[in-house]
Amino acid sequence: MFVAFRAPLNGFILGCRKKLFVDGAHLSGSYEGTLLGAVALDVDNHLSDVAYAVVSGETNEECEWFLTVVQECIDGMQPIVMSDRNNTLLYAIPKVFGQERHTYYVRHLRENFLIVTGKYDFQREATKDLLKAMFNHVAYTPSSVEYGIAMDEMRKFKRELAEWVEKNEPERWV
Repeated sequence: MFVAFRAPLNGFILGCRKKLFVDGAHLSGSYEGTLLGAVALDVDNHLSDVAYAVVSGETNEECEWFLTVVQECIDGMQPIVMSDRNNTLLYAIPKVFGQERHTYYVRHLRENFLIVTGKYDFQREATKDLLKAMFNHVAYTPSSVEYGIAMDEMRKFKRELAEWVEKNEPERWV
C-alpha cells in the first residue's frame, strides 16, 4: 500500500527544502510488515509528510519500489535523501536518486558509534560522554584541516574507532 496526498506533495514541491528524510519501521501485531516513510522539513522546520507505504518487509526491492514511486509523485525532482545507513536504503537510494544525493543522519551514526565502542569495551577506558564528544568533534568540524586533527586525536585514543568512522563515509554525514 502506498499513500501520498496531493496537498503535502505540492507543499514539498513548491515550498519545502529539497531534502527527504527516509526511514522504515517494523510493524508487529495483527498487521505485520514494514512502514516506509518519507518526510521533509517545511520553511518553519516542521515535519511534513511526503509519502508512506506499508510493504511486506524492508527488502531492497520494496525500498527501491517505494523510492521510485515517491520520485514519480514529486515530478522527478532530485532532492537530497537522508537515511540512517540501513542496508536496504544504501542499496535503493543510489539506484533511484543517485549516490551523490544520499546523506546520513549524524545522530544515528553516533548511536552506532557508541554501540561499536561497547563491543570493543572502550567504554571502560572512557566515559560515554567523552566518546560522544570525540565523535561530535569529528562530525562537526568546519574544515578539512580540523577534521584531520580530530581524526588524529581519535586514532591516538583508539585506531579501531577512527577506522570505523572512515568506513562510514563521513563526507556524507549531515
